[in-house]
Amino acid sequence: MRGDKITKTNLKPKSSIMLLFGLLLLTACASNTVYSDYKAIPNEGWESYDSKEFVVTLPTDGCYDINLFVRHSNVYQYSNLWIFMDRLTPDSVFTTDTVNITLADPYGNWVGNGWGNSHQVEMNVAHKLPLDSGVHVIRLNQAMREHKLRGIANIGVSVETSHE
Repeated sequence: MRGDKITKTNLKPKSSIMLLFGLLLLTACASNTVYSDYKAIPNEGWESYDSKEFVVTLPTDGCYDINLFVRHSNVYQYSNLWIFMDRLTPDSVFTTDTVNITLADPYGNWVGNGWGNSHQVEMNVAHKLPLDSGVHVIRLNQAMREHKLRGIANIGVSVETSHE
């Protein structure tokens, strides 16, 4: 049985191709996410006064998308989740929005991703929002009629640069 001898010359084209492929993959997977974080909700429930605060530092002035994420379990009793979203800009402008996040379809089936007892929904709440660079604060509170809301595991925020 004869084995082929491997030399530097026959490795070079393969290495170059693999390097080029790797660079293309990295470029294709480049994310426009500037900030992403989740806050845990206690197992006992999310109290209406319990604010979840996200401190976002934007590197440049520009247009950004803001997304909210909700992770919940089958213990959650409702088809939606109302959220009060407060925003404070670097120049001390304060705004409040009320956001309704759909968690189940009209037939009671959970929407979003997940299986078993865990589900996640993502919702865009601001698209191409012009924001200045600097520190922004986003504060979320549950706005349901229950003071202690059970079944929500995490609440999250992501901020991305707009490209459309």
